[in-house]
Amino acid sequence: MFKTLYVRTVGIYLGVLIFSVVFSVVVTFFIFYEKVSQDQEQIFHEKAESIFELYEQTQPNDFQTFMENLSKASSLSIQLIEPETNHIQTFNLTEETILNQGDSAMTAYTVPWNLEGTVYHMTITDDYPEGDLLELLTLLSLILITGIMLVLVATRYLVRPVNAVTKVAKEISMGNFNVRLPTTRKDELGSLSENINHMANELGQLERERQEFVANVSHEFQSPLTSIRGFSSMLLKGDIIEEDRQRALTIIQSESDRLSRLSDHLLKLTVLDSDRHNYSPIQYDISEQIRRTVFALEPQWAKKNLQVEMNADKTLLLAQEDLMSQVWINLMSNAIKFTPQGGKISILVSTLQEFIEVRFKDNGIPIPPEEKDRIFSRFHKVDRMRDRKIGGNGLGLAIVKKIIEIHHGRVYVDQENKTEKAFVVLLPNNTSTRGRI
Repeated sequence: MFKTLYVRTVGIYLGVLIFSVVFSVVVTFFIFYEKVSQDQEQIFHEKAESIFELYEQTQPNDFQTFMENLSKASSLSIQLIEPETNHIQTFNLTEETILNQGDSAMTAYTVPWNLEGTVYHMTITDDYPEGDLLELLTLLSLILITGIMLVLVATRYLVRPVNAVTKVAKEISMGNFNVRLPTTRKDELGSLSENINHMANELGQLERERQEFVANVSHEFQSPLTSIRGFSSMLLKGDIIEEDRQRALTIIQSESDRLSRLSDHLLKLTVLDSDRHNYSPIQYDISEQIRRTVFALEPQWAKKNLQVEMNADKTLLLAQEDLMSQVWINLMSNAIKFTPQGGKISILVSTLQEFIEVRFKDNGIPIPPEEKDRIFSRFHKVDRMRDRKIGGNGLGLAIVKKIIEIHHGRVYVDQENKTEKAFVVLLPNNTSTRGRI
């Protein structure tokens, strides 16, 4: 019924207040009804006796004036009825306070008055009846006690889900990311439960990625270290032929370079993740930057006899030049690495209305559909990419994705057909707009 915790809380406390007042009034009425009736009757009787005595003592000449002044002075409404003629005289009696036969004895009292031989029926009404302090205190006490009891019950109802949230938050803080809260409520606490469940799920995923990352780092370091240790031991023996010695030194140098690249990539990712990099964008021609990258890597693609084509006009981009240079180096190196001997690499730079698109297309190893979203994860390698001859540590594309995200862009794999794929980079075209694509 209640959609928000605020409305629920207000409704509960208003309900507590209304119920407390009604309940206390009813209980007080039943407790003191008879006593109040008797007390009020006694009060009216004493007032009637005082009127009789005052009339006897003063013997006023003008009865009408006497009764008017007396009723006004005492805040009484008086009605005299002569039984024989049914003549009615009223004093200080307005239309709103005219008595009916059904009036309660708590507000009116009728007594006979023998006035100079004629017996009148005098009815007295008090516009301001006297109360009892004990009754008032009892009523207030009942309201207070009832309210406190209902508030205690209502508070338990409101605090129960908060305690559940607190318990789950404590479990999460201790590293248990498998706990979940019920999400049946539709108020703020329900929304909080959904967010906490989402947070626990994300933290659990992050923890699994952290453990996988540590395992991958250990594996990537352990493999070259094992090779270096083995060939170093072989060299220390000193009884090997020159050919084996040269091969061992070559492998040691290769594995050392691999460790150096791995450390360099890890350092770059750490700096990018911590946002400690100095982001100083400038406007420059990315087509020329990509062209210089292709020429710089010519020894690598020429060695494999690859055909490289580039179709790009002058394209200005506001970005950090050195970071974007790393993107093109990694994408070009990736294309060279997985394009077969004599294959083809095509680079296309297009300027559209909302973004700039850069495509690195090759006819190398296809990427399975289930791997497209994971290809940019750290240390992730498609099974076919685990060939030691190809090399790589699974960090190059992760660095590309991080740099593109820093520039509020997007990178993805477009598997055009079974033999061709393209790594597509989208960057904002409007240099004044930093919205995501």
